[in-house]
Amino acid sequence: MRNSRNRAAAAALAVTLLACGGTPATQPPGGSAPPVSGASPVSSAPTASDAPAQSEAPESVAPESVAPPSGEPGATVARVAIGDNTFSPAALEVSVDDEVVWRHNGENPHTVTFADDGPDSGNLANGETYRLTFEEAGEFSYVCAIHSQMQGTVTVSE
Repeated sequence: MRNSRNRAAAAALAVTLLACGGTPATQPPGGSAPPVSGASPVSSAPTASDAPAQSEAPESVAPESVAPPSGEPGATVARVAIGDNTFSPAALEVSVDDEVVWRHNGENPHTVTFADDGPDSGNLANGETYRLTFEEAGEFSYVCAIHSQMQGTVTVSE
């Protein structure tokens, strides 16, 4: 199942690259695949807790942390805005069992792709979100597989 999904994702990436003139990123710089739970597929319907869509992410945004919808004790939700060619904030610090939500606010398709066959959002369109809960401490790098200059890091501490 994963191989057929990977082949389909690679085909979709090739079509997207031709459409936007980008070049694919091979792997995020450094880091390894994060151990995560609850990797959520793309959500096209924004929830009340999602930030409102913007045409482009601001240059510098402090991460917003809120109590998780599930009410799990000790866990929070951190948000990353995806603009055209930016992750904001590009560097994020969270604790073990915190959830990170990426929300696409730009016009071009983008991905959140971790190294070493780690989690991958697939192509995200404007208004879509991708969620991961980090289960172990470490530093985890990710890129947009379509636009290699888009890079981010999630640092997870105990």
